[in-house]
Formats: sequence, structure tokens, C-alpha cells
Amino acid sequence: MTRVTRAQVRRRRTFTALMSVSVLALIVIFWPKGPSAQVDASSTTAPIAATTGSPAVSVAPSSQPVPAWLAWMSGGFPPTFRDRIRSADGLTQTVVVAGDTRWMTASHDPSGDVVDQPTPPYKIPIDAFAVDPAEYAPFLPVDERDAIVTALSAGQAVLGQTSSELRRLGPGGSISFGDVTVQVGAVAPDDVVGWSEMLVSRDVGRQLGITDERYLLAFADPGMTLPRFTNDVRPLLPPDSYLRTVRPGGTPFVRVASGVNPPVVMKKVFGEFDAYPRADDPAYLNMDPAWYDAHIQTRTVPLLGAVACNVQLFPSLIGALTDVQAAGLEGAIHVYSGCYAARTVARSTTAPPSNHAYGAAIDINAPENPYGSTPTMNRGVVKIFEHWGFDWGGTFLIPDGMHFEYRTPPPTSA
Repeated sequence: MTRVTRAQVRRRRTFTALMSVSVLALIVIFWPKGPSAQVDASSTTAPIAATTGSPAVSVAPSSQPVPAWLAWMSGGFPPTFRDRIRSADGLTQTVVVAGDTRWMTASHDPSGDVVDQPTPPYKIPIDAFAVDPAEYAPFLPVDERDAIVTALSAGQAVLGQTSSELRRLGPGGSISFGDVTVQVGAVAPDDVVGWSEMLVSRDVGRQLGITDERYLLAFADPGMTLPRFTNDVRPLLPPDSYLRTVRPGGTPFVRVASGVNPPVVMKKVFGEFDAYPRADDPAYLNMDPAWYDAHIQTRTVPLLGAVACNVQLFPSLIGALTDVQAAGLEGAIHVYSGCYAARTVARSTTAPPSNHAYGAAIDINAPENPYGSTPTMNRGVVKIFEHWGFDWGGTFLIPDGMHFEYRTPPPTSA
């Protein structure tokens, strides 16, 4: 078997990332405008207590978006939720999508030649979803339905278009996760597969260890309202859980964590890395030193001093901090609390890498804005950071008032 050196992989990924940034910028510019990314035109309820690979396939965006209601909760739904939601009043069809980060060990083109093969123990984190093909079928555009259901039913993977480009794989290629290898059966628009990197059937998902029930899609009676939909879902959850519900068309990312960029978008902008979970704490990652050297730098920025971030984040970060200073708000920033940190979201072992792992998020004033508390961040500072393309964690499902992360490229002019 032909092996690909880490240097070769790094050169390929760097080239792919650079070529993709301009394309992604156009996607963002022409993205349908709507409510705030974190508000999602949604209802949020908090706890009661407070080698050359196979060519990428060019797939047009979905031309028939399906108007589904969306619900998700922090940490994933209980195991019984999928069966119980089917009988909810006013919901006519439902599908619950499972999802976890799985660690890819190799990929091959249709001829069996290696496309990616990280040097062990390094692996590539993949945002993978699993569905029952029959339950998912009604939520697919008619022009995509047969190909996707056929592939899933045959035990094959469906890649989103962006994932296909990143992986340099199309139908006939394969992706391996240790002892389990899945053949690629189809490529679909990103929104059709929930902006996942890989969609598989629940049977294949069980083989891969995909166990967490991440989000619900539902069709409803014509008179459905957001409060009523929320009331359908809430009684099926533990009373101390955080829930977000979104009406059809209320968010650009119809998936779990609907208000923030999916992992595949972060990879395209900030570079995909090899890593592996630390033995002493699997929520923290050992990162490929070559990726770190190519993407993470320490620079001096206004107000904060020396910070270690992804080189792609510095234009937005420096622009925002310069404007904060020009607005006379420098006194509102008291403490720099970190940018690059090699860990997963919420320090969960099945969640994707945090945007901090990409060096694409920064924490400010952490002592007075602890995770889960009511944010106290100066709203003038928030507005400036949002102007420079950041999402603010104060509007997240679980408030994270210290946190700002990449959402879109910086404005072409201040």
C-alpha cells in the first residue's frame, strides 16, 4: 500500500484550504440573510433551576429546501426521545439524527490508492451523523432523495459537498475508522446532510460508535407555532436540560448547534488537523506539530498583548480590538483569557473539536463572564466584534459571555 507522508498531507491540505477560502467567502456573502445566528428565530429554554484522490464531485446547492422544524439540546436527547417524540401532538413526521465525532485513520480512492493516512497515533476528526434512511427520506429534496436513500440503505456513506472537496473523495472512495471501512455511495449538498462531513445509516453508525441523539427534524400541522412545538418537545426531556427549537427557515444550519459554523466550515477556513485524544483526558487533544507550526502564531494585538491564535483570525481580531480602542471602550476589556486551546466542545469526548482548537475563538473577561452565567460583556464591545465577523457566546444556548468565535470573513472595509 502506498503511504502518504505527513509533509505530503500537510502540503495538500494547505493548498486546499487556501483555494477554498475565497469560495467560502462568496458562500457567506450570498448566504440568505435572517435573524441573528445564535437567536435563530428560535425558542431557547434553559434549565428550570437556572496520491491523487478521486475527484471531488461538483454538486449544486439544494434547490428544494425542506421546511422542517428543528430541535436540539445541549449534550444530546435521552435514548427514549426518538420513540416518544413520534406521538407528539401536532407533529406529522419526525426523524432524530444521531451524531458524534469519529476519528478517521485512512481514506482511499476507488482504485484503492491512499488519499489520506495520518501517521499513527494521529487521526482526523470527522463530524459524522447517522439516520434511519426511511425516516430521513421525507426530509430530503425530491431530486436528491433516491440517491441518498439508496446509498444509506446499502450501508454506504453520503458526503456533503464541502466534505467531498476536503476529503478529495467521491462515490467509490472509502473512509476507514480503525477496523471499520465505509464506502462512499453519494455526494449531496451540504444542507441536505445537515452540514455533516459524513452521513450513514443507523446500522453503520452503531458499528462506528455513533450513539448520541443530536437533533430532531419534524413536519407539523399547518397551525403549528414555535411555543407549541417547544411544548411538544420539552416534556420529553430532563427538567434541567437546555433546549433550542427553531421554526422552518429560522437558521442557515439545520442541525445541532444550529447557530454556529459546522466543523466542516471551520476546516475549510482554518485548516484541517490531525490529532488524537489524550490518554489522561480524552477531551483534550494532542495536535499534529506540523499543523500547529503552520497555523498557530503568537502575535501582539491591541489591548490584549501577546495572543496565540490561528493566523487566519488575526485580521478580524486586530480590526475588532482597534475599533474597541477607537470607540473609547478599552476599559471594558479587563482580562485576556485565551485563544488557542486543543480541546473539544464543552470538554465532551464525543463532541467535535472546539473552535479554540482551530485557534479561531478568543475568551475575554472570563472571571466576570463564567460559562453558564448571565453575561456582563459590554454591548458596545459585542457590537464591534460582531461587525468584524465574530459570534458572541452570550447568545449561545448555554451562555458563554467571555467567548467570541469566527462566523464570517472580516468586512472589506471597516
